[in-house]
Amino acid sequence: MFEIAISEAEFSAADVSGVEIGAWSQHSAALQNALAQRGVVCLHLARALEDEELQSLVRLFGPIKDPVGRTKDGGEFRYSEPRQVIDSGFVMTDEVREKLGDLNFGGLDDDRPGLFETFHCDDTYTERPAQATVLHARALPPSGGGPTCFIDMRAAYTLLDTATKDRLRDLRVVYAYNNEDAFPPRRAARGPGEALVDVTHPLVRTHPVTDSPALFIDLDRARHLDGLPIAEGRALLQELQDHAEKNALAWEHHWADHDVLVWDNASVQHKAAGNFKLGEPRRFWRYMVEGDQPR
Repeated sequence: MFEIAISEAEFSAADVSGVEIGAWSQHSAALQNALAQRGVVCLHLARALEDEELQSLVRLFGPIKDPVGRTKDGGEFRYSEPRQVIDSGFVMTDEVREKLGDLNFGGLDDDRPGLFETFHCDDTYTERPAQATVLHARALPPSGGGPTCFIDMRAAYTLLDTATKDRLRDLRVVYAYNNEDAFPPRRAARGPGEALVDVTHPLVRTHPVTDSPALFIDLDRARHLDGLPIAEGRALLQELQDHAEKNALAWEHHWADHDVLVWDNASVQHKAAGNFKLGEPRRFWRYMVEGDQPR
């Protein structure tokens, strides 16, 4: 029997069980509402999905994003395939390092470059960032490690004092795909994505469904605050990120086989945890859901 369980905790995923694979369209409104209200939805499934099945599930939350962005010379650049294989357990060898050359994904782990262990939002370097991200477990660490961690950026905003909220109201963050200005200890991403135009988004984002405000920050891709001296703007961004990580509501998802996790990029930040053994798999299929320009 289809059921959405909501924990009494102030912040945790809406937990979905009993959903029949391929027969989920009747639950679309309930799932969309759960995502808007909770920020994260987890569907526990009996088996791994075929790609067409996963696509049909993703479309319950909106159209699948085609990852194409405008370039500085007026053209277009495909920065990803619609379905990505996220392999954060992949171990870098000397041979692969030589082939990649100057390419850098930005992860902190020299041996596992696909492991992103800093809080961030997805797709912030595009003009219309993905509204939601959908991750489907394909292979998990046998040691049981590797949760995905979340913080509630609505709570992070609510906890600010009135004077700070007033100061942030009209500020916009400048983002870039290849960001040489990534905030330490984050590392700069390098690669063909440098062709994409820089973009700006509001520092305080209004949720497109609930109208609730949230801090909207991604220090992996952020450069500075538009209209402020660079040093001042960067210091403010770091201060707000530190505030969110220290004070906002937090939750982590411990993966089970075949889970599908959906999160709302307008209201939460996320990161991977690398507490699993080197060489163990942590592999997912990922799709993104189209979003509008943040407001």
